[in-house]
Amino acid sequence: MKLNVTVTGKRLALLPVIAVVGALAVSLSGLVSIAANTGHFGVVKWFLGWTMQNAVRTQSLGISVPEGVELSDPNLVQRAAGQFATGCASCHGAPGVLQSPVVLSMTPAPPRLEQQIPGWRDRELFWIVQHGIKYSGMPAWTTQDRPDEVWAMVAFLRALPEMTAEEYRKLALGETEGEGEGGTAHTGVQRGRPAESGEEPSGLSTAGMSDDVADALANCARCHGFDGGGVGSGETAGAFPNIAGQKEAYLFETLTAFASGRRESGIMTPAAGVYSEEILADLARYYARLPPAGEDGGTGRAEIMPPVGVALGEEGAGRMPRHSIEGEAAASRGEPTGYAALVDPAAASGPPYAAAGLAELGRRIAMQGLTERKLPACESCHGATGREKNQNYPYIAGQPEWFLATQLQLFKEGERLGTPFAHLMEPIAINLTEEQIDALALYYSLQPPGR
Repeated sequence: MKLNVTVTGKRLALLPVIAVVGALAVSLSGLVSIAANTGHFGVVKWFLGWTMQNAVRTQSLGISVPEGVELSDPNLVQRAAGQFATGCASCHGAPGVLQSPVVLSMTPAPPRLEQQIPGWRDRELFWIVQHGIKYSGMPAWTTQDRPDEVWAMVAFLRALPEMTAEEYRKLALGETEGEGEGGTAHTGVQRGRPAESGEEPSGLSTAGMSDDVADALANCARCHGFDGGGVGSGETAGAFPNIAGQKEAYLFETLTAFASGRRESGIMTPAAGVYSEEILADLARYYARLPPAGEDGGTGRAEIMPPVGVALGEEGAGRMPRHSIEGEAAASRGEPTGYAALVDPAAASGPPYAAAGLAELGRRIAMQGLTERKLPACESCHGATGREKNQNYPYIAGQPEWFLATQLQLFKEGERLGTPFAHLMEPIAINLTEEQIDALALYYSLQPPGR
């Protein structure tokens, strides 16, 4: 028996309709297995993985490591360590941390990243961390407007395959081997309540706090330390901003802004967003009562800015700013090119090729402002007098250089919200050149914390 089928345009047009109706019928039947315990057929698993790899490779083509970002920088690795412990290790595990059998029952099961990282390019890791992967349980970064945070996570991931369990505990959890329940060595905090005699333990303590607040504080301290100065020492010093001694009102408004997403951060929004306003208020009160302190007991991370002509970047005095080496070489040839040709004419000592000249420009803007560029003196708000007048103005002296430069850049791009007075910075920052941002960040990073 022969079956003759004539292909017509009308019948061809019906094929997509038939396909859609068929798919809906299969779905409506409820017979499609969506159970995680059944896994995927081998060919389906391969196809989905292959599709994901192709998508990441293609969609990350326009991404490259930004100029000035060194993924091997220990300071950059430290910044993302706590976020990895909170947001990633629960699924992927970590050095010395096993994956839960519950996690391994997912479809697909999250892989151990130590084994996977070497197979991905930097740009591909960035894309995966920022955008996440649909249908896999891999979330996107909480905000798409903080690539600096995503690059910090990429730096941490690059370091992960060679990281020991002890190194991981120190970076991500603030722990070192041999510590007991009394606290962490780098903070000197004492956990627990006062003795029955009513005596308060000496030094920093969680005594008198509710368990919820004490636990929240312990989570904060993994990055900021119980003393508010930020964890890390040596190569990782200055990985976090100094929050000790900031005004209570400023800290509370900042935490609630992070929690609500008004101030964007893929690190701080998840950290603050899990707590009630009452707990955030207690955390703000705790850190506000602490004295600002640098590694050297309150005199800052370095000496106050040296006189113009004294080279920075030696003996731990500070880093050479962006373009300084290139600029010095150009100056020696008598060729004012690049940023030298664009440098603001109000620079105190001409084009600030050397770090000392850059810091002097920062001092001038901070103390006097540049009226010709519509830049008021920073100290008019952020100095001690300005902070007393408005409890929402933070101190910026002694903050890490990278942090100050990042905040100014975010203000300049209109991406930095937060406290009720954050909007005042946008019309100021938009008039700052890249050179002036570097200058202010360098100058203020050399001042005693909280000045």
